[in-house]
Amino acid sequence: MTYDLLIRTWLPVRAGDKRLKLGLRALFQRAHELADIEASPPPGASGLWRVLTVIAARVTGLDDVTLTAEEWGERQTTVLEDGRFDEDAVNAYFTRYSTRFDLFDTKRPWLQDPRLREQCKTSSGVNKLIISRAAGNNQVWFDHATTLELRPMPAEDAVFQLLTQLYYGPSGQCTPRTVGTTSGGNSKAGPLRRTISFHPLGRTVFESLVAGIPPAYRYDSEGHDVAPWEADELPDPLGVPPRPSGLGGLLTGRFQHAVLLERSADADAVVDAWITWAWRDREFPAEDPYLVYLKNKDGDFYARQADSSRALWRDFDSLLLEDSGDDHRRRPVVLAAVEDMRGTLLPVLRARAFGFDQDGQTRDKEWTVAVTPALLALANEAEIARGISVMRQTAERMEKQLRWALREAWTAINDPSNGEGKPQRRDISEGPWPAQGSFRYWARAERIFWDSVRDRHFSGVTDRFLGLALEVYDEVTDNAGSLPRAKRAVELKRSSIFKARTPFGKSTTKKSKERV
Repeated sequence: MTYDLLIRTWLPVRAGDKRLKLGLRALFQRAHELADIEASPPPGASGLWRVLTVIAARVTGLDDVTLTAEEWGERQTTVLEDGRFDEDAVNAYFTRYSTRFDLFDTKRPWLQDPRLREQCKTSSGVNKLIISRAAGNNQVWFDHATTLELRPMPAEDAVFQLLTQLYYGPSGQCTPRTVGTTSGGNSKAGPLRRTISFHPLGRTVFESLVAGIPPAYRYDSEGHDVAPWEADELPDPLGVPPRPSGLGGLLTGRFQHAVLLERSADADAVVDAWITWAWRDREFPAEDPYLVYLKNKDGDFYARQADSSRALWRDFDSLLLEDSGDDHRRRPVVLAAVEDMRGTLLPVLRARAFGFDQDGQTRDKEWTVAVTPALLALANEAEIARGISVMRQTAERMEKQLRWALREAWTAINDPSNGEGKPQRRDISEGPWPAQGSFRYWARAERIFWDSVRDRHFSGVTDRFLGLALEVYDEVTDNAGSLPRAKRAVELKRSSIFKARTPFGKSTTKKSKERV
């Protein structure tokens, strides 16, 4: 028995007020009718959109790296004017690779390596596949099943767990794999581990996919522009990882894990899994077109890491400007490209973020999903975009000073020297106040931010953030007590928040920066 992803109804979608499930073929045939794909967990959804983008690029011809920027833009406009994917092109593509989308095929299971059954002495277990379950010595997260409870997972859900492992899988120890005379029990991290990615979101799945295709003319054709299901042969794990090129190689050709799923007798569930290393050699570096990149002190760019405590609006200017903030943030390539769609989709496009807060190895903290308003067109209004960036930096500067004031107040109150220590003691915990202050501040600062963006009015916003910081400071320190010592500490440190107030659009002084 098989599980054909082209036909089986495994993709949860929304069409108007209706929710249903479709196979891959029907998804592309009806993409113009569908409002969105409601996939879960978010890391699996992030991987799914990259896979779907490669297919969308193939059936529209927007994967052609030989096109000039002008020719590529004209083709994208033509595709959008058609209003749907060409059904003949969709059918031709899926017919060509009709045997490559079976989740449990014995020779070429989709995105898997069937050789693991012989190359690994033991399996990894179904719990290792499912990101929310405990496995081995890993911590319990969302699912409190023990490592001894090996409950099968429905195949339609296992697809998203497979994608999560391939894109966000951990580095470090894994199930040992032996290829020839080479054996190893460790792997490198997945290409998206710890990151947050941003995807254009249109009114339909068709619009989202077409807008989300990175401009192919930016990528050379000398590397490996082949998706795993398009390759004629399985990769040589002892060879050199192919240099990713084009959209296929860039979006689906950089996996560092090899995975194999074991089906149940009726092929409706996964009962076991193998998860191990895919390559022993070092991979070629590549930048993902959906990530924000920051510049370090050495001038090198690195991907922004996901932070579950950081709201999406704090990265909004990174989606509009090519160079924003002190860390010279570089916006995702795909969002820079949508500026050329000002005559078509740009006014209605939003951006959706998929983030997975993790460490580099095995610890998974939290995943997040967020959507911006349809304001990406502000990228074409340079003065407004810069104003948004300055406003964001002002809000962050104010929060840092608020945290500093709360920490100093707590320390002064709890200092046995009655605050007379020179310098003030640092062996005293910062206490709960800074965290409480940040939580209250950011929740309300977001309202100030979006109100100002919608009104295109930024004058006086520094005072609004200052007023908010003072308000939060008073709320958090309200339980400090009535002793003169506590009241004195609270009042003395409260005034330091004003040091974060600078003329809008100007930098803080060097002294202020060091202190916050």
